[in-house]
Amino acid sequence: MRPINVVLAHHDAVAVDRLAASLGKQFRNLAVAKSAGEIAPAVARLRAPFAVVDLELVGFSELKALCSKFPSTAFVCIHRLADDRMWSDALAMGAVDCCHASDLQGILLASERYVVLTRSRSAA
Repeated sequence: MRPINVVLAHHDAVAVDRLAASLGKQFRNLAVAKSAGEIAPAVARLRAPFAVVDLELVGFSELKALCSKFPSTAFVCIHRLADDRMWSDALAMGAVDCCHASDLQGILLASERYVVLTRSRSAA
């Protein structure tokens, strides 16, 4: 289990339940945001250092605002049709990664990279 709190925001109620069941076993606490308006309060409430955000729920301008509002939170974007352009655009908005919504391994790898970077910065 990764010792961090996570926010998961997804537009599809069925898919979010499936993804939450898988991710919930991997992290200390997991909050699910089912609308764009629920993301910021959930990140603030949990002081989540990691958030998984569906780009079908939030647009790039909303993503940029979230990344600016929570600079110590690593945002990983997911999308059912994620591609190189979407990845590039997401990183330009402040996200740390963008992958397919079904790529559980990619999401977990991004969380591990984030935890390693955070610990390295804290030790320095």
